[in-house]
Amino acid sequence: MREIIIWPVYLDGEKSRKEGRKVPKELGVKNPKLKDIFNALKKMGYSAEIVKNKSYPKEHWETLGYIKVNIDNNISKMDLIKKVCKNLS
Repeated sequence: MREIIIWPVYLDGEKSRKEGRKVPKELGVKNPKLKDIFNALKKMGYSAEIVKNKSYPKEHWETLGYIKVNIDNNISKMDLIKKVCKNLS
């Protein structure tokens, strides 16, 4: 088991790769919310926790927060992020 962090900007289809988007534009979600990502992870069976009042380093002026997720070592962070996008669409 390992812990990863998912920032909402990773899934935001309206952001550029330079701004922090990690998924292909087609998979991206418009303005993803912490609560929606959290609920999708719970529905998928993952142990997750919302951490509020934290700023994404590239947008340090906005306090959005992130989600901590415990995942198995056999799944990559990108695979999980893509699955979450599919569950949010």
